[in-house]
Amino acid sequence: MTNLAPTPARPATPRRRMPRDLPRFLLLCLLSLVFLAPVYWMISTSLKTEADAISSPVQWLPRHVTFENYVSVLTSPDGNILRWTGNSLFVALAFTVLHVLLCALTAYPLARMQFRGRNAWFWFILSSLMIPGIVTLIPTYIMMLNFGWINSYHALIWPGLSGVFGVFLLRQFFMGIPRELEEAARLDGANSLQILWRIILPLSIPSLVTLGVFAFMGSWNNFLWPLFTVTDVDKMTLPVGITTFSQRYVTEYGKLMASTTLAAVPALIAYLVAQRFLEAGLSTTGLKE
Repeated sequence: MTNLAPTPARPATPRRRMPRDLPRFLLLCLLSLVFLAPVYWMISTSLKTEADAISSPVQWLPRHVTFENYVSVLTSPDGNILRWTGNSLFVALAFTVLHVLLCALTAYPLARMQFRGRNAWFWFILSSLMIPGIVTLIPTYIMMLNFGWINSYHALIWPGLSGVFGVFLLRQFFMGIPRELEEAARLDGANSLQILWRIILPLSIPSLVTLGVFAFMGSWNNFLWPLFTVTDVDKMTLPVGITTFSQRYVTEYGKLMASTTLAAVPALIAYLVAQRFLEAGLSTTGLKE
């Protein structure tokens, strides 16, 4: 007897849907290419001969890879790049430590202490962000001239220590720390400085490292202020020193890009080392008003 039962229909294969995050991922990849293009061009030019660096049409890939530019930069008699690197490291590290310390001492009373006009003082300090730094260039230079600090490391370190952004960053982080810890310490007889040093700062390592990285990179890449205040070749920082490869009539692009690549390495290392703290510091800042 023939089976006349209907054959069950096969379930339709579900159509694959495009992941929701795919367009965002593709957009981020495109933006990363845009931002990495200058970096690639810098490294590529540093590996070219001078003739290939200025040739037309533009060569995106080095025709003949050479490290002659790096050797010439490191052994150039016109300037000591190792000396400039040491100057930049000393200035950047000293500036970073003092800047973080000063910002922490300023942010602590604005975040944890109760006194009359606290919020008014905070907004007054924060309003100074609206003043462009170029406006204070000449008054600051005159002040350094009166102090006798022109052409010295003091002029590169002290003027920019009072950073409003650092005060804001640390204040917002300090406000998120439970007050019970501070009250328990005061019951044990600790004063404000002891609380700051033993409780607040150890709990604020991510924000301190975040501010330290910003301060280090800002000081390391600073060009305009050292250009005005330092004229001695042996006291130049790296961003100012590498401009010697760009003269009045001739610019050695290969050497200029090689020295710029070397100057970018310490900042990149600092970012990679502190990346974990940067993510934690930025994600937990600004949660409290």
